[in-house]
Amino acid sequence: MSQAGEFQIIEKFFTYQSFGNWKSQGVGDDCAIIDTGAGRIAVTCDMMALGTHFLPDADPENVGYKALAVNLSDLAAAGAIPRAFFLSIGLPRRDDGWLADFSRGLMVLARESGCALLGGDTTRTPEVEGRHAPVTISITAMGDLPAGMGLTRAGARPGDDIWLSGTAGDAYAALQCRWGRWEVMPDLEPALFARMDRPTPRVALGQAILGAASAAADVSDGLLADLGHILDRSGVSGEIEWERIPVSTALRSLTVARQHEAALTGGDDYELVFTAPAAAAERIYEAGLRTGTPVTRIGRVTARTTSALTVRAAGGVPVVMPTVGFDHFQKED
Repeated sequence: MSQAGEFQIIEKFFTYQSFGNWKSQGVGDDCAIIDTGAGRIAVTCDMMALGTHFLPDADPENVGYKALAVNLSDLAAAGAIPRAFFLSIGLPRRDDGWLADFSRGLMVLARESGCALLGGDTTRTPEVEGRHAPVTISITAMGDLPAGMGLTRAGARPGDDIWLSGTAGDAYAALQCRWGRWEVMPDLEPALFARMDRPTPRVALGQAILGAASAAADVSDGLLADLGHILDRSGVSGEIEWERIPVSTALRSLTVARQHEAALTGGDDYELVFTAPAAAAERIYEAGLRTGTPVTRIGRVTARTTSALTVRAAGGVPVVMPTVGFDHFQKED
């Protein structure tokens, strides 16, 4: 059995004390927040691989859109204003039709967000034992931050409220429906699939809660997993109430067990989960109204205990899940 998953790999092999003239809070957050001497910037890098992050029959326009969206979501979690990105892509073969559609989706979101493509790299994936490696896409995105500001996963304190934007679990439910494992009413499918294919990075909300929130992360691996990262980095614990977690009409049409699975452990929603002092609640609600983003208070931060995160259903009964979320290496032997 492998020692653990992706975050343990990062901690064991790629975590070092910051050095050089550019200092950041270190490895392990959604973004590196760097003081350059000329200002403060946030930088993130996310990869997408065929078979892991998108299906072989996925619309390439949606793939392009999502490739940038997941990076903008990281910038949103830092509270940054997107400015530019670099694209690297590995292809098993040249396919001009696929590339035209991919670039169209990519640039739609780039223009909408004011995030310019400044460069990158293009290569052919190698052939090993007669098979080419699949399409692999990597984007590095950068944004501006006000001097001395920027949200990280560290900073939550006992007594803080726990907040979530939008709804939880839709992208995971959409994937299960696309695989034929789950079913929802046909009229609910388009909105559900849109949440998986073209997620909405909460960039405006991230900027609006800057100065009010104490810690933040985007929900890419699942609500329990990503909130757990905040609690771990902050050295605290937390409690959330299942009845407070916002879920869509489509998700509510499923069994409670499937609602739990999707909303608590499903990834790819790219909503923001964040903490803020109780006194900042009015500012958080105002930020949601100002940016047109629903925000819901789902729990509170507590002093550190042996249980980092507890989910309670009606009557205070704990909700027990077999996993907290997605991990690239969790099934490796």
